[in-house]
Amino acid sequence: MIVCHFVKLYLIRIPIFLSLLFISGCGGGDFQNLIDKLFTAEDDANDSGTTSSTKYTDYKTLTNARDLIDRSNTSTVSIGILDDGFNSAHIELSDRLVIRQNYKEPDLINNDIVNGVYGDQGAAWEWADHGTGVAGLALGKDSGMAPQAELVASMNRSINNFFDAEEYFQSFSKDAAGRLDSGEDAGTCIQHIYLDDNNTRGRWFPWCINFGVYHVAKMQELASYDMPAANLSSTIPFGHYQTGIDLSFNQSKWDDDSYKADWDQVNLEEFTDLYFYDYNVSYDYLRNLLSTGELVIVLSAGNDNLSLTQRQLLEWQNLKATSTNPLAQTIVNIFVDPDIDTSGNGAIENSERGITKGLLFVGALDPQGERAWYSNYPGTAPEVQARFIVAPGDLSIATPSLGESGYSLAEGTSNSAPIVAGAIALLKVNHPGKSARDIADAILATASKDIPNYAVEQHGQGLLDVAAADAYLSTN
Repeated sequence: MIVCHFVKLYLIRIPIFLSLLFISGCGGGDFQNLIDKLFTAEDDANDSGTTSSTKYTDYKTLTNARDLIDRSNTSTVSIGILDDGFNSAHIELSDRLVIRQNYKEPDLINNDIVNGVYGDQGAAWEWADHGTGVAGLALGKDSGMAPQAELVASMNRSINNFFDAEEYFQSFSKDAAGRLDSGEDAGTCIQHIYLDDNNTRGRWFPWCINFGVYHVAKMQELASYDMPAANLSSTIPFGHYQTGIDLSFNQSKWDDDSYKADWDQVNLEEFTDLYFYDYNVSYDYLRNLLSTGELVIVLSAGNDNLSLTQRQLLEWQNLKATSTNPLAQTIVNIFVDPDIDTSGNGAIENSERGITKGLLFVGALDPQGERAWYSNYPGTAPEVQARFIVAPGDLSIATPSLGESGYSLAEGTSNSAPIVAGAIALLKVNHPGKSARDIADAILATASKDIPNYAVEQHGQGLLDVAAADAYLSTN
């Protein structure tokens, strides 16, 4: 696991090519033939005569999606993918409509880094392997769950020796307070941008929004069609938020440095150990982004072999129970942030929309159908179990480092998440009147428990079942 932390925010690089086996798969993108070669009949056959390895890696069949894929045209839907890098010339993506990056400044390197011409070309595309593979599983020509969907691609982090995210974000034109000072986003501050032109400002600007949230918002804006799902397989920028203090930008407080008094109220050491701890600016931005229900953010659960209850809820609950600081009571956790009719008028207003129902966490199954040894899992908290499903994670993925027709065998929850994101897009084109949140709820309601040793603490609601969700949406 590579941990990249920028000031207070902890960004966990989740994908991880664990036990990576390089196998070239060329020849017209014949993905299923590659799968058949990778997973032979060595394993004991199950009752149906299909080997367990083949069954649990043929993800389109296992998730009951193949029939709907074959009879659907997903060219009128978009999928946002925030990831490391992309090679849009790979055979899986070469006929996709690709919107590259999510910023419009023409003098920056936006398209270059997505197209792979940024940095040392001797690297043979290794920095773009992860994002290309993830995109291929969501919408690739042969391997995608939504094989005609538009890809809205965005880079999210530094690639050692090839792409410096910090330098990139610093190159944006901004004022002394770190806010973008031109374009349609003037006045917005992104958490990466926290130094002035002379690098003299070392403080984190409390009015900045989380950069991952900003990426998703910009992808949604630039999508040509409905974008019901955004896939985040390489970072989880959501966790705990402090909502009890106003940290919105105030020019007068900045001019006389009095903003530091507000900042120091929340910048307390006992809060910094929370995973993904953020402030109310990002919380409000994310809640507004998800308020209409037209977008679901699909998150890979992570490869730490830990429960999300352990990583998220327990530390938060302990802080609330033990802290003597009254501001500790204003820390909220996404898993216990539901839609609440606080006004009592029988309707959920935008200001009452929770964050949790706009998120879907995905764990991984191994080739035998068990929870993969690396996959994080829900744990005992029912709030986490309610937003968690599983999908296959040990798969062959599009790999540009092996050539633009190459594939590699890789493990990770990074693989299981885009299968679900693609399924949401697939279901959206078949049920255009349903919101993304409706579709996510249908996926959770119909997930299959027919998997080895199913337990809600390990698998959440169960295995993605596209056909069942399709039927559910048709009748509900």
